[in-house]
Amino acid sequence: MKMDKILDWIEKIVVWALTGLLIFVGLGRFPLSPTSLLDFADSLYYFAVAIVVCPKTPIGFYKRLLLCFLSFLYGVWMKLI
Repeated sequence: MKMDKILDWIEKIVVWALTGLLIFVGLGRFPLSPTSLLDFADSLYYFAVAIVVCPKTPIGFYKRLLLCFLSFLYGVWMKLI
């Protein structure tokens, strides 16, 4: 029982750290002089993944997995990963 609490605590720390890191990277990829909406694709990608990964987002487990998979495919397609 105690091990479950420790693992839950570690999971929360890792997920919040990942969310913060993705938001930080999204801010870093924000274009300074955009010429079109396509320039915002990199930044919006990292923000969207941060929203999906965030533990406070009220979506089900399977929908979260599907969105993570789709965002991974989009990241590979746009050469962000």
